[in-house]
Amino acid sequence: MLDESPRLSLIGRLMPSIMRLRGSNKNHRTRERVQRHLDFRVRNPESSDPPKRLSGRVTVSESSEEGWRVFTISPTTGSTRGTVIYLHGGGWMNEAVSQHWKLIQQIVVEASVTVILPVYPLVQAGGTAESVVPSVARIGERAERPLTLMGDSAGGTIAMSTSLLMKEQGLPVDLTVLIAPALDMRMENPEIDERQPLDPWLVKKGQLLLTEMWIGENGDDPILNPILGDTRGVGRLVVFSGTRDLLNPDTRLFVQRADAAGKQVEYHEQPGHLHVYPLLPTPEGKQARSTIVDAVRRTTETR
Repeated sequence: MLDESPRLSLIGRLMPSIMRLRGSNKNHRTRERVQRHLDFRVRNPESSDPPKRLSGRVTVSESSEEGWRVFTISPTTGSTRGTVIYLHGGGWMNEAVSQHWKLIQQIVVEASVTVILPVYPLVQAGGTAESVVPSVARIGERAERPLTLMGDSAGGTIAMSTSLLMKEQGLPVDLTVLIAPALDMRMENPEIDERQPLDPWLVKKGQLLLTEMWIGENGDDPILNPILGDTRGVGRLVVFSGTRDLLNPDTRLFVQRADAAGKQVEYHEQPGHLHVYPLLPTPEGKQARSTIVDAVRRTTETR
């Protein structure tokens, strides 16, 4: 069992208990619960609209690309220096939430970039890795450089798969930022079962149904299942993971394999913290968000 870091903030130490009290894993506990939630979302789809209250320092426009709604978020004043394509998390079954939009606003304002947020089809609407990843790559082809691909959780899967695909196409992106990504759709790492009691959010049984729906018959595909991908030549990689995250063992393995292949990864692991901790309202999350902005800013300044 992993111990919590003595450096973890009070709210960081309380967060697992808060998540359990909120029942944050209720829709992931079993395959049946996941299926019920998917059925509910088919009958009651979430809105993909931006929050009504956004900072006056950004403007949001909407367009249609690849048959999807696509939001473009830009600074209200001043010029921009490149593009970030943000792929939101939510288990491939939920739309973007306020935490995603807050991070996007911070990146736009503090790094002076344009952020593109594609509303990609979720699994209950037929979205799969095989159809979504090439579409994101085509959006990336048309985007202003330097280009960053960024995503959290399920969105981190899409970001890494797209980065691998664009490298294969001879169009490597400048920076890929992965926030608590799902990197192996098979979830065969034995350390996952050891980590399960520590994670108050994700549950392997339910998660497997979602990964199966997302990857289909492509579990051995080195692009659509990123743990198998060749990371050489994909540009800078910055990765965040907390140790109380079911996905952390595969994230560690991904970083180790990249390092063994000669690809240096800027890896930020937060002992004692949860899934997608950079999006959470904790001091550790705040520091991670600043690190993300700095990574994007450095990418724009070195082009």
